[in-house]
Amino acid sequence: MNWYLLGIGIYIVLLVGVSIYASKKVKTGEDFDVAGRSLPYWLLSFTFAGLWFGGGTVIGTTGVAFDYGFWSTEAAWGVIPDPYGAGLCLILAGLFYFTTLRKLGGVTLADFFEARFGKKAALLSTLVMIFGWTFFVAAQIVVFGKIFNSILGWSFNLSIWIGVVLIVLYTIAGGLWSVALTDMVQMIIVLIGIIIAVPIGLNAVGGIQEVKAVLPPEMLSFTPSFHPDFSTAGRWIPWISGWMIIALGSIASPDITQVAQAGLTDKDVKRASVTAGFIYWFFGSLIVLLGLIGAALVAQGTLTLEMLGGDSELIMPVMIQELFPLPLAIIFVSAILAAVMSSADGALLALSTLFSRNILPFFRKASADEKKELLICRLVVVVFAVLTTVIGIAYPNAFLLMNFGFDSLLAGLFVPLTLGIYWKRTSVKGFFAGVISGILVRVVLSGFLEGWTLETVMYPEKWYLYTMIAPLVNLLFTVSVSLLEKKEYE
Repeated sequence: MNWYLLGIGIYIVLLVGVSIYASKKVKTGEDFDVAGRSLPYWLLSFTFAGLWFGGGTVIGTTGVAFDYGFWSTEAAWGVIPDPYGAGLCLILAGLFYFTTLRKLGGVTLADFFEARFGKKAALLSTLVMIFGWTFFVAAQIVVFGKIFNSILGWSFNLSIWIGVVLIVLYTIAGGLWSVALTDMVQMIIVLIGIIIAVPIGLNAVGGIQEVKAVLPPEMLSFTPSFHPDFSTAGRWIPWISGWMIIALGSIASPDITQVAQAGLTDKDVKRASVTAGFIYWFFGSLIVLLGLIGAALVAQGTLTLEMLGGDSELIMPVMIQELFPLPLAIIFVSAILAAVMSSADGALLALSTLFSRNILPFFRKASADEKKELLICRLVVVVFAVLTTVIGIAYPNAFLLMNFGFDSLLAGLFVPLTLGIYWKRTSVKGFFAGVISGILVRVVLSGFLEGWTLETVMYPEKWYLYTMIAPLVNLLFTVSVSLLEKKEYE
């Protein structure tokens, strides 16, 4: 008997039970989209943290920590974007953005842009969010494929499609109620799994001092290390850009705004978001430590690179199979799947809500039939699930897919969102000029200069220049065009 398959099956049955319970709470489109705006502080905290704690973190971040540690000056890459930038995003969004966005009483972030800049602005912002968010969802789908492929021995393509079907079924059943309740269950499993995994890994490697002894000092440095081939700017610009990708870019992501709208009170939402940010930092650091432990185990010869098959993102599944007693291994595999599902469900729901609320109205009149609107929301979840799966199969690197999605939001929407809230002079034309210029620099310019492939567009050689320059160009165009109009918008 395959005990992993049995354990995963039991876990899935648990999720189905939660989703069936959640589905009883869904009567209208608003119930599906924002859980009737009734989520309390404790449930919001789990939901916010669960949105970020996905496959890109558990699998992608451990792979990057395994390769580079906290930060590699020479490679200009590391784990700064996730978990550290991601945790900061939740804190910043809770403190400075959610209260204003909730006052509008909308559902999606595009509803803010419509209220501030008009329907066409809502359409453009929706297209940018859908573009960026598609890559984030694809990252979660990739992890599902890698886990099933590594643990169960199934083919990657079969594994990825099975994962998609599971995520779609319980997401369309209960909407945000399903997402919130399953996120609570999944986060508990994830945190238990991580707490169990760290001491097992440290025991196998010989303790934290042994990790420090066998790894290069640069891998353990949180800030850029001195390097004779790089100037001061050459060391710090990539590091700062790494923070910007998710810490700022994710503020304009659709799922956290949607969850914020589901909160019972403004105070609950603010407290929950900040709490989730600190939770994410703590447990994200443990994930990084597991990646470093994996690198130390390879340096010691306990694990080999051949076990990874050339894919560093498999270090976590390999460690589970090699180091853990079978019962604990089953728990932790379920924890990883929980992390994937907790991000993928909320992300898919956000894509569905954006499309059904902010794109479909341009092509059809709103229906008074709540059941019909609910059916459309669920069908859109299925469509985006298929699209993101195709992308994941084409480029199976979870960490890069995830970061490119946030980088696109940083380039296009972070500046107009911030100025739209805090600067009355921000105009409609300024919004369009900023969004279009930012996206052109980050996506189109990188394609022209680096080549039109998924990898060169997502991760060009000097990725940090595109990451930093795109929002600055956005800011320049938004401000200059707005000033030319000489108007104020309340």
